[in-house]
Amino acid sequence: MNSLIFPILVTVAAIFHLVMRSYMRRGNVKTAFCTIWCMDVIFSICGTVLSFVLYDYLLFPYLTVRNVVMALIYLLITIMIILIAPSGPALFQRKKGLAEEEILLAEYRLNDTFGIIRNCLMCLLFALPILFALLQRSVWFSGAFAWNEAEICGGFCFVAYLILVPICLRQALFWFRNLSDTSTEAEETALRKYQMQMRFRHRNFGL
Repeated sequence: MNSLIFPILVTVAAIFHLVMRSYMRRGNVKTAFCTIWCMDVIFSICGTVLSFVLYDYLLFPYLTVRNVVMALIYLLITIMIILIAPSGPALFQRKKGLAEEEILLAEYRLNDTFGIIRNCLMCLLFALPILFALLQRSVWFSGAFAWNEAEICGGFCFVAYLILVPICLRQALFWFRNLSDTSTEAEETALRKYQMQMRFRHRNFGL
C-alpha cells in the first residue's frame, strides 16, 4: 500500500458528497448535512490512521517537550474553533426557547466556510500523492531533491487529516444535535433561504 490510497479515498468521499447534494436539493438539508459531516469524520479518522501506519510514524521518539507543546496548541486551536463559532459552547447544550434566525444563518455560512476548507484539503489530498508519484519517476527530480515521500506527502496528509478531524467533528455534532430538536419557525425560514440559494447556485452552474 502506498500514498495513492489517499486519492482513492478522496474520490469515494467526493462521489458521496455529490449524491448527498442532489438529496439536499430535494429539501432534506439537515439530514444530508448531518450525513455528509458524519461520513467526513469517518473519512478523516481513517485517513489519519492510514497515514500514521503507512509512513511508520513512531510515537515515543516524538514525545518531546516541543511536540507536547505543539499538541497542546493543536487542542487549543480546536477549542477556539468551537468557542468562536456562532453557537459557541451552546453546541453541547440543548436549545432553550426559539433560536435566533441570525445565529442559524451564521451557522449555515460557517458550514459553507468549513465546507470550502474541507474541499480544498481534499483536493490537495487527491492531487499531491499523484503528483509526487509522477515526480518520483523523473530522474531529474530524484537527483535534484533529497526529499522523500514520508517527509512531503506523508507529512502533509497527516497534518491535513488532523485539521479535518475537529472541523468535521464539530459540524457533525451541530447537525446531529439539530436532528433531535423540533424545528422552530426561524429555523424553517433559514432552511428555506439556504435551500433556495443552493438551487440558484446549481441552476447558475448548469447555465
